[in-house]
Amino acid sequence: MDTRTREKPERTFDLVLKVECPVSENEDPVLLWKFPEDFSDQDILSMVPKFCFPFAIERVTQTQVGQHFTFVLTDIDSKQRFGFCRLTSGGKICLCILSYLPWFEVYYKLLNTLADYLVKEQENDLNDMLKSLYNHPVPDAHTPVSLSLRNLTEYFVAVDVNNMLQIYASMLHERRIIFTSRKLSTVRTLIYSIYI
Repeated sequence: MDTRTREKPERTFDLVLKVECPVSENEDPVLLWKFPEDFSDQDILSMVPKFCFPFAIERVTQTQVGQHFTFVLTDIDSKQRFGFCRLTSGGKICLCILSYLPWFEVYYKLLNTLADYLVKEQENDLNDMLKSLYNHPVPDAHTPVSLSLRNLTEYFVAVDVNNMLQIYASMLHERRIIFTSRKLSTVRTLIYSIYI
């Protein structure tokens, strides 16, 4: 496993947040809800919501609903902790899962399920599911786990063959690469299809 990834995390995730987009650039995002409720690391609780809206607030649009993206925090031991996010409610609400496990597709599917529970106002079911997952042990390394394969369709649609070759050549030469797109989820797919 990568040296920047925590070897044996205690849980599948550390924290789930529901964060509201600030009204203006001068305000911080508002933490609406967290799981577990007794999570007490104030540094994390004040820092993570700021990563939930990585764009200009006046650019929030209806088309951003359902978009997934990820950010990475590095802890004091230089271990990466991933923040998996999904925009919902017209881009005004962000659901975020914080975990040391780089299980991108698993957490994106979980975020979709959480968003469905919230839309249907099934908060008891949502809390029951989160409690179950939070208390479930992390599977041991090198043991078979049945998961679906990553969907790279968006990568192949967004990037033609010549650009793919250019990207990989740039990576081999350790060049800096900047991806831009109208959709944050496309940028996320491009970056993580190369990362993994």
